[in-house]
Amino acid sequence: MQHHLLHHSHRALAMGLAAASMVAMGYVGLYQSRAVRHIWCPVFAKGCEAVADAAFAKPFGIPDGYIATALYAVIFVMLMGATGRLWIWIPLLLLAAAATLANFLGVRDMINLGSFCFYCMLTTILSPVLLWEIWRLR
Repeated sequence: MQHHLLHHSHRALAMGLAAASMVAMGYVGLYQSRAVRHIWCPVFAKGCEAVADAAFAKPFGIPDGYIATALYAVIFVMLMGATGRLWIWIPLLLLAAAATLANFLGVRDMINLGSFCFYCMLTTILSPVLLWEIWRLR
């Protein structure tokens, strides 16, 4: 019984982290596609817009905010499945690891640019925690 409750709490936390990251990066994507004219950027002022408009933020011409949103949405949906099954857990773990790596590469790009995005930094902080919570689901 206790193992089941722990599993449930790790899954719930992972789902919350994925949802928060999905919303944050969705907001960035909306700005990148100009569905939102200006992005509210706590801490970094105009940094969010500078980062979102940077060349590295549109791989293959696709706003990375939308790419990240899709990635976190897939993780969220997969977390609703039987995460104890290896055929779900391994891809879930790999997607969370890819998100973590992409976020750290994004920080490197932001350092080189000299501007920072609050939402990108938020997901960078959340992604290793998400990865750890998914690891704990095994």
